[in-house]
Amino acid sequence: MQRELISIPKMLLYALVTILVYVIQTTVFGAHPLFGYHVDLLPAAVTAAALLDGPVEGAVVGLLAGVLYDVGLVGMDGIYPIWFMLYGLLGGLISRTALAGGFLSMVLMNAFEMLLLGMLRYFVQLMREGASFLLVLHQTVGGTLVACMLCFIVYLPMRRISRAFSRDDRWI
Repeated sequence: MQRELISIPKMLLYALVTILVYVIQTTVFGAHPLFGYHVDLLPAAVTAAALLDGPVEGAVVGLLAGVLYDVGLVGMDGIYPIWFMLYGLLGGLISRTALAGGFLSMVLMNAFEMLLLGMLRYFVQLMREGASFLLVLHQTVGGTLVACMLCFIVYLPMRRISRAFSRDDRWI
C-alpha cells in the first residue's frame, strides 16, 4: 500500500477558501437570508475537500470549519469540530470507494451532511429548549436546498486547487 503525501500549500489554500466562505456566510448571507433561509456554506467546504482529495483533507477542513462554527455560533460548543472532522474523514473514505468526484456527488454529499447536522442540532440542543420538530425540519430542509443551489461557490475554487496540485508534482 502506497502512502499519500499531504501538500501543505494545498491545505493552506483550502483553509483560506474555508475562511473566506465563513466570512461571506456571516457577513453577506447572515444579514440577508435567501428565500427566508439562512445560507450555510461551511458544510460544502468540508464536503468538497473530502470528495476531491480524500479523508485527511476532509478531516482537516472539517476541523477548521467546526472551530469556525464554534467561534461564530451559540449552541453545541465542542461538538462542531468533532462532527465536521468525522464527517470529512468518513466522507473522504466513502468518496474514494463509492462516489465520483463530480458536482452531483458534491450536492448529494452536502445535502446528506446538512440534513444530518440539522437533526443533530435538534436532538442535542433544540429539543431540550422546546422547539417544534416540524419547524426545525422545515428550516433544515429549506436551508439545505438553498445551500445546495449555491454550493458551486465553494466547489469550483476547491476543485481548481485540487486539480492544480494533482497535476503539479513540485508542490508535494
